[in-house]
Amino acid sequence: MNKINPNKANDIYKIKPALIKDLTLFLTPILTPLFNKAIDEHEYPDALKFTKVIEIYKAKDKELAENYRPISLLPIIAKLLDTLINEQLMTHLIEHSLISPTQYAFRPNSSTTLALQTVLNNIHKNVQKRNPTLAIYIDLSKAYDTISHDKLLHKLRHDFNFTPETVDFFASYFRNRQQSTHTQHAQSKTQTITHGIPQGSTLSTTFFLLYINDIIKTVPKSKVYTYADDTTLIITTATLLELERLAQTELNNLINYFHINNLVPNPTKTNYTIFYPISKQNQIHLNINNINSLDQNKDAKLLGIFIQNKLKYNQTITNIIRKLQPVIQKLRYATKFLPMNIMKQLYYSHAYPHLIGTITIWGTDNHTKTYLQPLIRTQKKIIRIIMNLPPRTHTKPLMQQLHILNMTNLYILRVCTEMHPFIHITDQNNRPEHDHNYIWTAEIHEHKTRYNEQQHHYIPNPYQYSKEKEPKHAAAAFTRRYTEIWNALPLELSTNRNLFSFKKKLKKYLLEKQC
Repeated sequence: MNKINPNKANDIYKIKPALIKDLTLFLTPILTPLFNKAIDEHEYPDALKFTKVIEIYKAKDKELAENYRPISLLPIIAKLLDTLINEQLMTHLIEHSLISPTQYAFRPNSSTTLALQTVLNNIHKNVQKRNPTLAIYIDLSKAYDTISHDKLLHKLRHDFNFTPETVDFFASYFRNRQQSTHTQHAQSKTQTITHGIPQGSTLSTTFFLLYINDIIKTVPKSKVYTYADDTTLIITTATLLELERLAQTELNNLINYFHINNLVPNPTKTNYTIFYPISKQNQIHLNINNINSLDQNKDAKLLGIFIQNKLKYNQTITNIIRKLQPVIQKLRYATKFLPMNIMKQLYYSHAYPHLIGTITIWGTDNHTKTYLQPLIRTQKKIIRIIMNLPPRTHTKPLMQQLHILNMTNLYILRVCTEMHPFIHITDQNNRPEHDHNYIWTAEIHEHKTRYNEQQHHYIPNPYQYSKEKEPKHAAAAFTRRYTEIWNALPLELSTNRNLFSFKKKLKKYLLEKQC
C-alpha cells in the first residue's frame, strides 16, 4: 500500500489513491483477513470486479475510435489484491522456470534492451555468416481484449499444472466481471465482460504471458521472440528460395496459432525486413491467409527503436531528436524563470529518459561516429539552455559544472551497469534467453599475462574461423563491444561487486575522465 501512486486517477467508486495510501496503517489489519478469506474460499469478491474504461488519444483522426487507447481503471483495493496474488504467482513461475525463455516482458531480470540485444545478435550472427535472413514483425489487434477465459483456464490447469482450487479462484476472477466506458461527454451502460483481461492490473500481464507461453513451440525451424504482444519472428536459411518458403510456412504456423487462441493479427501493421542479401532483385513476397500481402520495409520499429536492414541506427537517432524538440522548447521557456538547479531537475525528468532509453543498443563510446553527431549537438544545445547561455558557448566545462555525462560516457555508464549483474552473478533465476556470456581470460589459458592480472574478459576474434569451422569460444556482436568497454575500466571499479556503489563510483570516474 505504501507503493500506491497518489497522483493516479480515482477508481470507479471515486476513491482517491492518496486516501488509501494515507490510511495504510488503519486498512492493513482490515484488508488482510478479507484477502485471505477470498483466497481460501476460491472466490474473488464481486465488488472488486467493476472496471471503469477511459479513452486516451493516440494519433491521427480524432473522430475514429481505433485512434484511442482504452485504459481500465480498476478499484484500488482490487489492484492491491491483484498485486499480492501476482507476486506469489510470479515467484512460483520463476522457481520452476515455467516462463518461456524468449518472453521478455513483465518478468524479473529482464528488459526491452535485453530483448533487443538478443534479437539483433541473432540477426548479426546470420548476416556475418552470409545466411539469407529476414525478420517478421507481427502486430496483434487488441490482444488483451480478445483472450478467451476458458482457454486461459484450460492452459493454467493442463499446461502449468495449477491445482483445481487455484483454477477455480482464477475462474471466479473472470466470472461476472462488469465494465462501463466513460468519456468526457458520455457514459455507457455497465455490461458483463465475456472475454479479455482487464488492462491496468499486474495480474493481467502475467495472465497474458501464460496465455501465449507455448508460442515458441509453433515455429520449430526458426526463432520467435515476444515482448508481451510484440512478436518478432527471425528466419534464416541456406538459400534465398528456401528463405521465402520457410518464412511463409512459419508465418502460417504463427497465424494459425493466433487464430486458435482468439488473437487477431493486424495485416496492415505486420511487416518484414530482409537483412541479407540486400538487393532490389531479391524480392520475397509474404502474405497472411493468402489474401493480405505484407509490406517489406527497409526499417521497422521494435520496442522503441528502428531496426534498419543495414543494421544502422540513423533513423533511431533522428526519432530521438524529434521527441526532444518539444522538450527543448519547454526548457527554453522555463529557463527565463527558473533557477539552474530546477532546470537540471527538468533535464533529468524530461530529456534524460530519451537519451538513455535504449542507448546500449544504438550508442557508442566513439564520439567521432557520424551518425551520433546530431544527438551530441542536441544534448549540447540542451545544456546551454539549462545554463541560459548563448548558442556557441563551449559545453565541456558546463557539463562538468552540472555533473552531467556526455553521450559517449552515458553509453559507457549504461553498458557497464547492464553488464554488472552478469559479471558479478547474483540473482539469475529464470532469466530469459540472452548473450551476456563473459569468459575470464584466465579460463582460456593459465599463463600469467597482463590481461590475466588485470582480470580482463576474453574477446574472441570473429574473423579467426572459417564458415565451416565453429569456434570453441564465440561472442555475440554486442557482447564483444561490451567486453571491450568493461576491460577498459580500472581494476578497482571492475571488481566492485556492489551495484549501487559501482554505479556511483563509475559515474565519478567518467566525470573526471570527461574533464
